[in-house]
Amino acid sequence: MMLPSPILMVCSGNICRSPFAEFYLRSRLQQAGEFAEVFSRGILDMHSRSVPDTGIAVAADMGVDLAPHRATKLEGSDLDRAALVMIMEQQHRQYLAQMRPAAIGKIFYLSQPTGGAEIPDPMGKSDEDFRDSYRVIVENIDGWLKRFGVTT
Repeated sequence: MMLPSPILMVCSGNICRSPFAEFYLRSRLQQAGEFAEVFSRGILDMHSRSVPDTGIAVAADMGVDLAPHRATKLEGSDLDRAALVMIMEQQHRQYLAQMRPAAIGKIFYLSQPTGGAEIPDPMGKSDEDFRDSYRVIVENIDGWLKRFGVTT
């Protein structure tokens, strides 16, 4: 299967889940010697906020540096240019479908490889909540990479 590009990761604020998914996927692709443009956005305007310290620390423990990330609000043009859009929960799908009905066919749950459950938002929660959420993201991105035939 061919690797789609660009790949857009979407969550609520673009400060916890989607940046981790973006940075993790990009690092896995680099390890595999593959390339796809990967970027992330949030449906809320978080005004260039950085990832919470807890998220930065947990991601660093998992080998992902989220320190440079700043939140960016989703625009319709982001949906237009993405070849694949990955969401974390049902409300994201509804929001995107209203924003760009024509994009619905390229919107998938990030968690589809493990059954399509919503990935909990760890914002404002414990280190363990971040760790749990990030582990689910890792498991599913690895599942998507396997589907795309990317081996690392």
